Amino acid sequence: MKHRFLLLLPMMFLLQGFPGMAIAQETVSSAQKVMEPIPTEARRLALETAGAFENDGFRIRDGEWSGTLSKGKGAPLFLQVTLFAGEYYWFVAASPVTAASLHLMVYDSSGKPVKSELWHNAPKGEGTRTAAGVAPTLSGKYFIGVDGVNSTNNPTERPIDFSLVYCYK
Repeated sequence: MKHRFLLLLPMMFLLQGFPGMAIAQETVSSAQKVMEPIPTEARRLALETAGAFENDGFRIRDGEWSGTLSKGKGAPLFLQVTLFAGEYYWFVAASPVTAASLHLMVYDSSGKPVKSELWHNAPKGEGTRTAAGVAPTLSGKYFIGVDGVNSTNNPTERPIDFSLVYCYK
């Protein structure tokens, strides 16, 4: 009889859960929430702009890079990406700061600028958006440079929060 009880005890724990198991699951659940991208206005603007390229058959890559550009503090910022020959890419950067001027440049692995098609939005009072389209002839590592400055309308030169997404086809 004693042996049967010992065999049933582990089964009860499996069915009901071990003591403290709920706490561990809550901790994992809250840790996953921290790991998810934080929605920002810059991200919304970048995804909205990249969405226009979906109409042309592009797919938005499920990654997003965010940062802050400050005058004289390490700008431009660079993102290393692997691009493939035969594909076409659009990199889109956006900021909720209307007085900002964002610039995107694409460089090859040796640091030389890559010929790209540039697009800038006309100021409409809803942030700043810019895009660079590139079709690499060689597969490999490339660098996307993001630079930005505030216009003279913003004498405080406050930092520019931005988000960068890209599409491919």
